[in-house]
Amino acid sequence: MFILLSRLITIMPGLYIHIPFCVRKCPYCDFYSEAETEVSIPEFLRALRTEIELRAENWIIPDPAETLFFGGGTPSLLSANQLSIILHYLRDSFAIQEFPEITVEANPGTLSPEKLEGYRQEGVNRLSIGAQSFLNAELDFLGRIHRADEISRSVRAAREAGFGNIGLDLIFGLPDQTLSAWRVSVHQALELEPEHISTYALTWDNETPIGKRIQSGELPAPDESRVSDMYLWTSEILRSAGYAHYEVSNFARPGFRCRHNEGYWTGRPYLGLGPSAHSFLHEKRSWNLRDIREYIHQLRLMKLPVEGEEELSYAQRKMERLALLLRRSDGIPLDELPGNPEKLDPFFSEGLASIRDGRFALTPRGFLLADGIALRLAD
Repeated sequence: MFILLSRLITIMPGLYIHIPFCVRKCPYCDFYSEAETEVSIPEFLRALRTEIELRAENWIIPDPAETLFFGGGTPSLLSANQLSIILHYLRDSFAIQEFPEITVEANPGTLSPEKLEGYRQEGVNRLSIGAQSFLNAELDFLGRIHRADEISRSVRAAREAGFGNIGLDLIFGLPDQTLSAWRVSVHQALELEPEHISTYALTWDNETPIGKRIQSGELPAPDESRVSDMYLWTSEILRSAGYAHYEVSNFARPGFRCRHNEGYWTGRPYLGLGPSAHSFLHEKRSWNLRDIREYIHQLRLMKLPVEGEEELSYAQRKMERLALLLRRSDGIPLDELPGNPEKLDPFFSEGLASIRDGRFALTPRGFLLADGIALRLAD
């Protein structure tokens, strides 16, 4: 029997705040953001305050939020004062733990020592820096606004400002990228000694500029075999450096897993605020309008800017929990796996999974096939 409902909704919700502004839109990015807009940050903050107040009227979870995550877009375009304003709105409206994890995604090209010191003073205790690559040619291809040397300067400035929890994001699997080029970025990231490293294979939507170039044949699609080799090499080198490969794309030193993202993967409720933000509560998923102008318009009318919602069926909840837990190195309890235990044997013989502490968990090689394995287990 698939044990689900008692474990799916748990205490300690998370709050996600989407900051939809960018200096320049990256050609691979499908997240909602605006690089050229007449909407000012102060105008957006006024609308965000209204959404926070409206949401709080219907927020029925009594437990205090344990994580706050500012994503985007480029949240580090906010000044320390603007960030302080948002945190004030949130604390006025929601119960928040005394010492929550507060993460800000940051672009190295938007950070200064003064801004970092201001963030730290406002209670931000986790910085997720979008390095993406330590090679300028790759940064140009990805449309990033920073140079490779700005990454190390940003990390040093963050350390001097008092940050003890810094993550670096890297992207691999670019068209024609070699393993040796990827190794340069990974080794330079390790030299900076971050507490957390995320490595993402390049993905694209067909409507993004890079997606269109690949679809037209102007760019070659990344070679799957080479991408797999990069992934497995990365897992080996980061684990040997003391990082736990705790989720498909994420590595952390002991005690530094991203608590906010762990909430997503383990089924905790979360509330998304801002344009395009998603929420999940009591088996219902909802998402906000993906247009900042319409978002502001609806809030001026004192209406929640919800674009759509979906109540998940039992089968959907079961499949989603299975797929998400398989993404984690902790795996899934054996008593939650559907079907005959003998169906697990091929995964063990192929080196894709193991059993640890009564849980079925994928190996790094299994992580490469996580979605397919989830489908096979659910069948």
